[in-house]
Amino acid sequence: MEDLTVTTTTVPLFKKIDKAVFEAIDKFKQTPNYTMVQDFYNGFEEEQQKVLKAIIILVLFSLPVFFITVLFWQNASIQSELDTRKSIVREAQRIIGQNQGLRDVSPQILSQNPIDSDSMMTSRLSNLLSAAGIDLTKIQVSNFSSTSITSNIMRSEADFAFNNVSTDELMNIFTNMVQRDKFRIESVSITRNADSNMLQGQFHAVHFSSFSNQENQ
Repeated sequence: MEDLTVTTTTVPLFKKIDKAVFEAIDKFKQTPNYTMVQDFYNGFEEEQQKVLKAIIILVLFSLPVFFITVLFWQNASIQSELDTRKSIVREAQRIIGQNQGLRDVSPQILSQNPIDSDSMMTSRLSNLLSAAGIDLTKIQVSNFSSTSITSNIMRSEADFAFNNVSTDELMNIFTNMVQRDKFRIESVSITRNADSNMLQGQFHAVHFSSFSNQENQ
C-alpha cells in the first residue's frame, strides 16, 4: 500500500501582498469605473501615459515597502516593550529572592530585641552575666552608639572593659553574648595577670536587631 504524504507550501509575504494587489486590480477591471479610468488614461498623450505608468508602478512597489516598514516599526516597538517587561520581571524576581533569603536567615543573625540606648545595653549585659553567674562589676560598657541601617534593622555597638575574670568566665561572656543575643565580637585585647592568672582587657561588640515601627501599626 502506497504511503500518502501531504505537503504544504508557504507563500512568501511579498507574494501574498502582490497576489492581493493584483486580485484587487482584477476585481476593479470588472466594475464600470474601470472603463471611465481607461477612457481618462487614453485621453493622455503617449509621453504623459508613460509618466502615468511610471507613477502607478512606483506606487505599486511602494505599497509593500510601506507595509513592511510599518510592520518592522511595530515589531521593534513591541520588542522594546517586551524587553522592558522581561527586565522588570527579572529584577522583581531578584528582589523577591533577596527578601526571601533575608527572611530565612534573619532569625539566625538578627536579634528580635533592639538595643537603642546606653542604659539598655548595660541592662542587656547584666542579664547575660547573671545567667552565666558572673559578677556584674567585672565588666563595664562605654562608647555606646546605635543607628538604623534600614527601616527595620538597627545596629548597636559598644566597648566592653573587663577585669579580674577567669578564662572560663570570659568564654561564657562571649558565648552568651553571641548565642543568646546575636552579638558579634569584632575585636579583643586581653592581658593575663601573672600572679593571679586572671584576665583583663577589652573587646568591641556589635549587635544587629530587627524591629517594627509601632507608630505605623
